[in-house]
Order: sequence, then C-alpha cells, then structure tokens
Amino acid sequence: MPAHNHRVRRRIQEILINRGIQLHLKEKVCAVEKNDRETNSQIPITDYQIFCKSGLELECDRIFWVTQASAANWLRKSGLATDSNGFMQVNDCLQSVSHRNVFAAGDIAAMVNYPRPKAGVFAVRQGKPLFENLQQFLLEKPLKPFAPQEQYLGLIGTGNKRAIASRGSFMWESALLWYWKDWIDRQFMQKFSNLPKTRHTQ
Repeated sequence: MPAHNHRVRRRIQEILINRGIQLHLKEKVCAVEKNDRETNSQIPITDYQIFCKSGLELECDRIFWVTQASAANWLRKSGLATDSNGFMQVNDCLQSVSHRNVFAAGDIAAMVNYPRPKAGVFAVRQGKPLFENLQQFLLEKPLKPFAPQEQYLGLIGTGNKRAIASRGSFMWESALLWYWKDWIDRQFMQKFSNLPKTRHTQ
C-alpha cells in the first residue's frame, strides 16, 4: 500500500494478522505449478504450488492475482508516446504529447507534469476537463490546462462494518466511516442501474 502512510499500512497489517491471515511481504513469485499428483492417503492435496524467488514455497487451493493497473500492449505499438510503464503520456490539457489530435484520461494516461497513482478519484475528476478540451479542440480554441489534486481521501473497508480513512499523514478508523463508504459506493453503482433508454432509428 505505497500510496498510504505508515500508520495505515501498519493497521491493515495488524488486522490481517489478527484474523489469522499469513502475510509474506516483498516476495517475488517466479513460478506457479498445478498439483496433478494423486494420493490414497487421508491428507488432502492442494491444487497449486507457488514458488518464490527467495526459496519460499506455498501450497494453496485458489489463487487471486490482485495487481496494479497495467497498460495495454497496443499503446506502445500505436506509435503514441508512452512512459516507462507503457501508459500514454499526456500534457496538462490531457492531450497526447506526440499526437495533438489524441486525448486521454484515467488509468490509460500518465500526466507528464503531474504523476499520480492509478486511483479512481483522479480518473473521475479528469472527465470534465477532458470533455471541455475535446470541445475546445474541435472548435479550434485554446485548450485549458488541468492540475489534479495532490492528495485524496481513501476509505478502506476492513470487512467488519468498519473502515479506515486515509489522507496524507491522517488516519481514522470507525464504524461510522464504513456506513459513509457504503453509502458512497451504493450511490455510485446506482448510476449504472438507471441508465437512460436509447431509441434506435432506421
């Protein structure tokens, strides 16, 4: 959790350990193998075996890969300027630094002057500036620069109807925060449940 302060990271680690979750931090997985062997003993055989660079070996029944955002391969192949991670480089107006007729926002884009983590709060706030600059470009008017916020409030649910608020060096844990987070999440998802009906004409 590099985007959060040490108090938040320490608290999340405490919660996981207290719930019997084994943590293996800073390990690099180098191979995953499926266990196809059969046994007549009463000892169950796990489905997968994970091998780490450090020599650590783990057996498990299910694997969930939870990774950071990654850039699609077609971005580098497109000829658009990209950063070292393969994301499209855009200027302060969300315009490609190599192709002035291409604009991008959200996880696909990397603002050259404002590097930010791939978080939804940044993507959402780029929507309006992107729309306005697309209009300005089509009308052949000057583009408007956009500066994203430096910090953002993160609400992390801890699975027991409690949540942690994280912003900069600030941290607060409370049941009240969970209800607030739940309300925000439900309000956001509701927008995708009541979409306007479109008319098809021939």
